[in-house]
Parts: sequence; structure tokens; C-alpha cells
Amino acid sequence: MTFWELIESGRPYLNQFDFDRYPACFARFEADAGPLFAALTGADLGPRAEELVQALARQRAGLPRRAQRELAFAQKQVLGLFLAPAALRHSPAAQAFSERLQALWCAEQPRNVYLLSTYEQIMKGFDANLLGLPLRKSKKSSLSKNFVF
Repeated sequence: MTFWELIESGRPYLNQFDFDRYPACFARFEADAGPLFAALTGADLGPRAEELVQALARQRAGLPRRAQRELAFAQKQVLGLFLAPAALRHSPAAQAFSERLQALWCAEQPRNVYLLSTYEQIMKGFDANLLGLPLRKSKKSSLSKNFVF
């Protein structure tokens, strides 16, 4: 599997991005990414990141303008929600690759940037507060179940 194929395999997980299903999707993505991260060495981080950004751009090339924007947005979501957190939990080489990839992506897509976030930061993003009381954003939960009147 290549990094480009990894990004493509992660796109279906975007439909399952909620508090209850994200951990399982992330675990599957992280397991798939592990061998790719393990194969990274310090010398090939820049070229591998450039190669991935170019492969993603080639995939968008030739599509109608709106389809290009939608695909770029989906690619960015996979990079920010799955690849970057998985890399940050892996080796220093994977972390450096993710940082380089993020810098290249943001240079190519200045209106479609993403930030590097850890898995824990993303999970914490599902939390919400109402009047100082913690609520969980989940499709399975509702305000009435979590809030005691």
C-alpha cells in the first residue's frame, strides 16, 4: 500500500466521524498506516511528502472545478483527522513526515489548510459544555439524556 492508497482508503471513514465511531475508524486507519510509517527514514521524508502531495493533486486534475474543491476538502480531512494523528503517535520519522506533508499541503492549498492535531485533541473536540456542564456530542446521545433538570 502507498500513502496515496492510504488516503483513499480513509475517505469512507469521513462519513463515520462522530464520537462513537471515530475511535474504531482511527484504529483501523492507524493499523493500515503502521507499515508505511515504519518504512520511513530521515532521508526520504521530504521527497515522500512531495510525492504524496503531487499524487493527490494529480487525482484532482481534470475534474470539474467544483469536484476538485470537494475532493481536495475530503483529502484534507483524511490528512488532518487520520494521517496526522496516526503519525504523531508513531515514530519521530513519521512525525517529521506529517509536519513536512502539512507544510507542503498548506503551500499548495492556502485556502484549504489543516492543522496538526493529536488523536486526544480531536476526541476532546467532541466535548461540549452547556452552562458549564459537560455534554458529549454524539448521534446516540441527546441533551435530555445527558442533562439533569
